[in-house]
Amino acid sequence: MLSCNNKTPEKIGVIPQPNFIEYKKGTFIITEKTVIVVDASYEAKQVSDMLQSFFDKNFNIKLTTSTKIKDNAIQLKIAEDVYSKEGYQLKVTKNGVSITGKTYQGIFYGVQTLKQLLSPKAIVKTPTLNFISINDAPEFGWRGMMLDVSRHFFPKDSVKKVIDILAMHKMNKFHWHLVDGIGWRIQIDKYPELTKKGAWRKVKENKKPWEDFEATYKDTKAEVYGGFYTKADIKEVVEYAAKRYIDVIPEIEMPGHSEAALQCYPEFSCDGEGTSGVYCAGNDGSFEFLQNIITEVVPLFPSEYLHIGGDEVGKQYWLNCKKCQKRMHDENLGNAEELQSYFVKRMEKFIHSKNKKLIGWDEILEGGLPERATVMSWRGFEGGIEAANAGHDVIMSPGSPLYFDHNQGKSEFEPPSWGGYNNLLKVYSFNPVPNAVAANKRHHILGGQANLWTEQIKTLNHAQYMMLPRLSALSEALWTKPNQKNKDVFIKKIDVQFDRFKELNYNFAGSSLSPDYQVTYNRSTNEFTLELKNELGKNDIRYTLNGNKPTINSKAYTAPINYAKPINLYAQTFRNGEPIGFPLKKIFSTGFGDKCKVAYSNPYNKSYSGGGDRALINNKFANPRGDDPNWQGVQKKDFEVIIDLGEVNATSYIGINFFQHIGATSVMLPTQVVVGISEDGKTYQTVLDETLETIKDRDPIIKRIEAEFEKQDVSFIKISAKNRGQLPEWHIRNGDAWVFVDEVTVK
Repeated sequence: MLSCNNKTPEKIGVIPQPNFIEYKKGTFIITEKTVIVVDASYEAKQVSDMLQSFFDKNFNIKLTTSTKIKDNAIQLKIAEDVYSKEGYQLKVTKNGVSITGKTYQGIFYGVQTLKQLLSPKAIVKTPTLNFISINDAPEFGWRGMMLDVSRHFFPKDSVKKVIDILAMHKMNKFHWHLVDGIGWRIQIDKYPELTKKGAWRKVKENKKPWEDFEATYKDTKAEVYGGFYTKADIKEVVEYAAKRYIDVIPEIEMPGHSEAALQCYPEFSCDGEGTSGVYCAGNDGSFEFLQNIITEVVPLFPSEYLHIGGDEVGKQYWLNCKKCQKRMHDENLGNAEELQSYFVKRMEKFIHSKNKKLIGWDEILEGGLPERATVMSWRGFEGGIEAANAGHDVIMSPGSPLYFDHNQGKSEFEPPSWGGYNNLLKVYSFNPVPNAVAANKRHHILGGQANLWTEQIKTLNHAQYMMLPRLSALSEALWTKPNQKNKDVFIKKIDVQFDRFKELNYNFAGSSLSPDYQVTYNRSTNEFTLELKNELGKNDIRYTLNGNKPTINSKAYTAPINYAKPINLYAQTFRNGEPIGFPLKKIFSTGFGDKCKVAYSNPYNKSYSGGGDRALINNKFANPRGDDPNWQGVQKKDFEVIIDLGEVNATSYIGINFFQHIGATSVMLPTQVVVGISEDGKTYQTVLDETLETIKDRDPIIKRIEAEFEKQDVSFIKISAKNRGQLPEWHIRNGDAWVFVDEVTVK
């Protein structure tokens, strides 16, 4: 009905940003008397049922449907004048709401926009809509995300919840990574061992799933982990996604990353390499095995694509295999890359015979690409550029910024992740069409896709955290035309999106609001200046300088903090009176002025310099990642430094951080740390001598070593950390051990 209220509701940001939106004067209120007008088709009923459910759940309004055009209605209608099959027009006038699309897929996206205009309830108390006109369609046809269920299995209901999040963001592709080296997740009738054994692995103490992987049976006496989807499960998930206009693309990994399959059927490995995880390219049985699997997979997935992986193939096994060498000779192949190309091309012909298009990671470029293959570029943009310029379709999925298993915040309190740092605005700035793609080849860039690998992700709760809000940024990067994108507007909209996530009970990351810092030294005043900020540059940062946990009543950060004595900072961002993101907890020293010098007994490695000779005293704290540039590394030898403060300081505390990450690096904690202090630089008093126990945990660790003593005058500090020299036998690597160290603090 037409509202007589002259107050205009706050404009609520829609994500992804529509390509044309115009607000007008006037409002329309949806009531029990409002009718949903649709045709009698099955698709129409699907979409209208979802809309009815939304109003019932959020506003306790039960809307009826009709096939007759009426006033005071939400009309869903098909019209040929909408130029894109995924496009829609949404209008709100005094007569009600109309959502028009060329297809019901476009209408479905219009409904998602309508739902955002009426959410969250914290802002929209009653279903009131501004008069509005929206004309919208996506910029790219491939808007996707990959979920890896091999490393950690996600039950089908969890997969559906992931699909709900994709649908909310108008994403249309769900890449389901069903098969990898450490878990086979899809029922194959012809090869029952794949799920009887290949879907389960032995759990081994202090080892990550991929370390010493051993497929086993669910009912074995040892502790096991795993799971798989029956064909009925697959059909159920595919149908669920289809109702939300999301294509499900299965991945059946080959020729590498196949340990689980080959431990079940070792006859398809290279001779004597039953645990290699690489199919024998010289054995015709390998191809028959995979073709039989694909024959069963194809009917389960209506999507036109099938992903074969093709990445990180251990080609050395082929070079040592007589069958593979014979294949290379018979086919006149010059190297292992050409043998991989032979493998992929042979499988592509079969997949094409099943009316599917092959997709592979960009390694399938090596040795020559099948004529009809589509490339998914993950090792940067380069593979995608090469493929597109050669006339192949490409999906851009570069690790930076689209690997959602990477950290999204800098805090040491972030949950376990893998690899680098992909923050929210880095994702927002993603453009899938690099300038290096020729103008007449840009149509080959189909779009982009995020990837969520699950080495570190065991639960739906954690998966949601890694997806949100980065998926909101990606959705706008792929849907909205570049000239309609606006970072500042997005930052305002994401605040509303946080409330939507809370309302839907989604676990989202507040990392973009976690406080970050920068310290500078003023030579003229001998003072330090501390600046606080967060990625989005908004919300209140509250802090204390005595180490006490801040509250909403603590001092608000409004200007840089100057200090001449050490401070124990504890800062937290607050949103709507509640903490959000992770706190910032650091002790900032003042004893390291321009006169301070650091002398090393054993030089640090140039590749891990931490920033040079002053890296340990620059007030830049490294995070628990081996690739953090603030770590200073020493290989094999002990870490030994003398810090000359250049003047006498009354000191009672010295702290230093050490790093270990057995699961991904050769960096281990030292076995012993000794800290000494001196006034004259000749005679040292030991204030700490600590033997560190060996920790076999594979996860990253920052070990804080602290020496607290009675206050006294100090001019020199000596720190020694004993390197174990060689990695222990139980370590996943061989060779030299490293010691990583960062940031000495004194007070």
